[in-house]
Order: sequence, then C-alpha cells, then structure tokens
Amino acid sequence: MNSPLIAAAIITAAAMLLIRRGVDVRFVLIVAGLIMATIIGTPWVILDTFQKVLGRGDVIGPICTAMGYAFVLKATGCDRDLVRLLVQPLRRVRWLLVPGGVAIGFIANMAITSQTAAAAAVGPILIPLMIASGYAPLAAAATLLVGCSVGGNLFNPGEPDIVSIGTAANVNIGDVINVAFVPNMISFVVATVVLTFVIRKLKLWNVDTLHVDEDSMPPLTRSQFFRAMLAPLPVIVLLLLQPGLGLAPSILSLYPQGVYVSSVMLLCSGLVMLVTLAEPRRAVAHLTRLTVEFFEGMGFAFAKVISLILAAACFLSGLEALGAISKITKLLTYDTTIAAILSPVITWGLAVISGSGTAPSVAFSQAVLPGVVATGAISTAILMGVAGAIGASVGRTMSPVSAIMLFTCTVAEVEPKALVKLVMWPMLSSLLTTIVYGLVSS
Repeated sequence: MNSPLIAAAIITAAAMLLIRRGVDVRFVLIVAGLIMATIIGTPWVILDTFQKVLGRGDVIGPICTAMGYAFVLKATGCDRDLVRLLVQPLRRVRWLLVPGGVAIGFIANMAITSQTAAAAAVGPILIPLMIASGYAPLAAAATLLVGCSVGGNLFNPGEPDIVSIGTAANVNIGDVINVAFVPNMISFVVATVVLTFVIRKLKLWNVDTLHVDEDSMPPLTRSQFFRAMLAPLPVIVLLLLQPGLGLAPSILSLYPQGVYVSSVMLLCSGLVMLVTLAEPRRAVAHLTRLTVEFFEGMGFAFAKVISLILAAACFLSGLEALGAISKITKLLTYDTTIAAILSPVITWGLAVISGSGTAPSVAFSQAVLPGVVATGAISTAILMGVAGAIGASVGRTMSPVSAIMLFTCTVAEVEPKALVKLVMWPMLSSLLTTIVYGLVSS
C-alpha cells in the first residue's frame, strides 16, 4: 500500500471517529475530503465537486419534491388517514400486531421517505394500540422502528438511495426499483419474522391483557378513505408509467425515458391541495398554506438530505484524488463473491457509526458504481448499489445515534441501548440474507 492510500485510511478512520463523537457529519466529510485533496495538491477539486453537485437537477429535484409532498400529506392529515386505514384491521387480531405493525411502517415509509417523519405519522397510533393490547413498550418501539426504517423508502422513486444508483449506473429509476424488489422484500420479511420470534421468545407480550377502546378509532369515512389513498399515489403513478410497461403511449411519446419524478410529485401535491379543500371561501388561505408547506418540505430535504449528498461527494472526491476509489472498485469488480459480501457490509458499518442510511448508500453508489459500469457490468452495478442501500437501511435501524432510533425511544419511553439490543438480531439476519442473495445472484 502506498503513502496516499495510507493517508486515506487514516483520514477516513479519524472522520468516522469524529462523527461517532457527535461532530456534524457534513462538516467532517467536507473537511476530510479537502485534506485528502490538499495532500495530493489539488484542493480546488472539492470546490468544483460542490458546485457540480449543486447543479444536479436529476438528483436534487426528485428528493426535494418527494419531501415536499410528504409535508403536504402531513399538513392535510392524509398520512394519518393512511395509518388509520392500515391499523384498523389489526385491532381485533392482537398476535398480528407485530408483523402487521412492521408492514404498516414499511408502507408508510414508501410514501413518506423520511424515516423519522414516517414514524411520527405511525407512532402515535401504533404504539398506544400495541401497549393497550398487552405488548411491552419495548416491543412496540421495536415494531415501529423496524417498520419505518428497514427499507420501505427504497420503493419510492424519489428516494436518494435509488436516485443515486440510477444516476451512477445511468439507468432508469424504474429499473433500479425492479432490481431492488426481491432482495428488499426478502430483507423485510426476514426482519419481520425474526423480530416477531424474538418478541415472543422474550415474552414481551401479555396475552391476558387487553384495554383497547373500540370507540377510540372509529371507521374511516369515505372522504378519509380517499384521502388515505392519496399518500402512496405518486409511487403508484411512477411505477405504472415505467417505459417498459407501455401503459401510456401518449405520455411516453413526450417522455421516452420515463416521466420526471419531480413532475409527478408536484402534480400530486396540487391534487392533494384541491381534494382537501373543505371550504371554497377559504381556498386562498388553504392553497397558500399548503404551497408554503410544500416548499418548506423541499427546503427540509435540501438541509437534511441534499447537504449530506454534497458532503459525501466532497469526501469521495478526496478519496478519488488519493486513488482509493479506483482500488476499491478494482477489488469489488475482481471477484463477485467479494462484491456480494462487501457491498452491504461497508454501508452497514458506516450507517451504524454515523446514524445515517442515506449518506453511506449515496456515497457508495457515487464512488463505486461508475467504475463497475465502465467494465460493462451494468446489472452487477445496480445489484451492488441495491445491496449497499439495504445494508445502509439495516445499519441505520440498529444505530444508537440515528434520528429515528432517538425519536422512537422518546415516543415509547424506552432506552436506546435496550432497543438496539432487541432489534440487533432481526437486523443482522436481514444483513445476512442480503449477502446470501447477492452470492446466489452473482
């Protein structure tokens, strides 16, 4: 190993240590990238990278508009109607509350790509219901955490992980989701089954306890049901309008590569604004409020997600300047077995340390996938990116410093250490399943 690579390893280790100690991950990554680029005598590449990423409409547009839509759903209560619609069938079948609760979180995370925001929508309904049904608060917290963080967001075309894979591999986002479907669903099912078993094994459920107030959650009205169905609407529309399906020839003639994610999010936001207009005489105030919410959501996405992508891109530029990226790419393309193992493990480890699933996944895709695509192995590159995204989701879910972990512990009033210990086994099982799938598919 030459001196630049040794320097890259030392700086990376120091960066992870600083992140673990609470220093802002964006500051650490940008400074680390700048130091590495300076060592090689090209500090300006970090500034060039920052400017380049700022102009990436194919990345910033889908992510920001998806979060804007999530803010509109929250402001109108459509997200809560979706959760109520999903929860109601579970009230009378208590033993289904763990797998059913995880599934509710998973579906909510498909529509609301922020894990913490999804948990904020699901938690106030699911956790009291589970506790009233005899489940320990720790079991309810684990159900909420796993459901909202284990990977439902990877089925949303506006998710940064998916967008980054599509951009890095130069393929349609729909193609990425198609590749992600089987391994992500297997990961989800394994995590759900193992969590259900662990909760039973630890006896975190009292079968003789039931204090559910049947009047506390009346059936949804027809209007509320329709509002609930608005939450996953952009995901459904984007999946149906994939070019490969050919379901809308007139639209595909205008957009042969597929409809823009940001366009669908914007149109669906407008639809929600109109559908939730209760009093026509207050139309101006209603539309103004929701327009502000939409752009507040876009701003939130830029501050919380795009900023991470910018910082990760600067860090990667530093690694690339030192030659570390080419070494990692050669290692992963040299042997498919190594790639299948390291792709999810690398992102998992970084997510556990940093508490972010987005940053490791996006950084991995941007750093490694273009080099793999250059060898002609496009399908391998997509699968590696998907494995990395799943690994990052698993790592975030069991990270003691992740935002959704801390939020869930606050809502359920449990200790992070205890919750990490409980979700560790379902998450490690999920990670192992992803590795096995990669080995079988390679």
